[in-house]
Formats: sequence, structure tokens, C-alpha cells
Amino acid sequence: MPPARTQTYLHLQDPKTSGPRRTIPWRTLMPSPANPVRFGAVELKVSQKDLSKRRFKAPVSALNYSLKLISARSYSEKQIAEKLIKKGFSTEDIGKTVKKLKEYDYINDESFAKRFIENGKRKLIGRIKLSYELYKKGLNKSLIDKVSEMFYTEDEEHDIAIKAMDKKKVSLIKYRENKLMFKKKLYNFLQGRGFSSNIIEDILNSAL
Repeated sequence: MPPARTQTYLHLQDPKTSGPRRTIPWRTLMPSPANPVRFGAVELKVSQKDLSKRRFKAPVSALNYSLKLISARSYSEKQIAEKLIKKGFSTEDIGKTVKKLKEYDYINDESFAKRFIENGKRKLIGRIKLSYELYKKGLNKSLIDKVSEMFYTEDEEHDIAIKAMDKKKVSLIKYRENKLMFKKKLYNFLQGRGFSSNIIEDILNSAL
């Protein structure tokens, strides 16, 4: 599939000769306010207003499109490739672009995983859920396990699970008199946040 590029054509006609209109690809002209295009007696001037409204568009490369994406937020290698596929770029262009982005460290799955996990810890999310989300974003299991061991230890997860439980208790106050129901609600909540059953049972048995 060819790259999805925008090509704008200019349709020009010399008013003195009333001859046929001539179609010229915009990319071959590249006019600017300081460099008008001439066609016979006609001078085509491009105002700054026209440029600001993007009435004349130069082709967008896969690399430029990718740089625009990653300037806004982080992406994994798989996510960038999927974005380029949806945009219609060729397999060859996508491969070259991803390779170039990796060379300059603009995309780095290990760094991406580290940031993702650190953000998840702040949101009180367990390792199981974070690992699953990273897997969906295209990271391999060995890399996920490696980064998790480095930046999200079991002791940290235990402490974060306690914080998540304490925060949830407030909204479950009406179940406090029914200890079994209260414990079940907390268990389901923590499980949904991605904490392991061992950690959940440990903190519930200690707290209740």
C-alpha cells in the first residue's frame, strides 16, 4: 500500500490567452510569500494567511508523522507501527521509520515500560494489571518481567495495596457491620486493581 500523502494541485490559466488550464503539482512549485510562482502573465502569490490555513499542504513523511505523535506523549514500538499502518504508510516506510526512531532513542520499550509502571504505582495499580496492559501495548513478557522486578518490588506492591485498600474503605463504610461482605468487596476491588491473591489475602487478614 503506498504512503498516505497529501498532494495539492494548482490549476492556473493565463487570462490574456484564455488558453487551457494547466495543472501543476504543488510540491514541484513550493511557493511562499517571498517566492511567488509565475505562469505566463499570471503571478501566483501565496499569502501568510493561506499558509496558516494549510490550504497548501506538503507531503507528510512517516518519520515526521511519528515525531508529531511522540512529541505529545510516549508510545511503544508496536503503538507507533499501528498508527503508521492506520495512516496508510507502506511496510517499507514503517520499518525504516521505526528503525530510525529507535536509533535516536525516540522510542524505547524499556523506558516506556518504566514510565508506565511508575505512573501505575502512583495510581495504586498492581503488577498483574500493569503487566497485562504493557503486553497489550506490544512489549514482550521477558522485558515486562525485567522492568517490573527493577521498578516495582513485592514490598512496594504490598504497601501500595494497603494504600488502595484504605482509600476504598471509605466508600464501603455501609458494609462494615457485615464483615464477610466487607471483606469480599475489598477483595474484589483489589483483584480488579491487579494485585495478586497472596498480597490481597495477606493485607486483608492483617487489617480485618
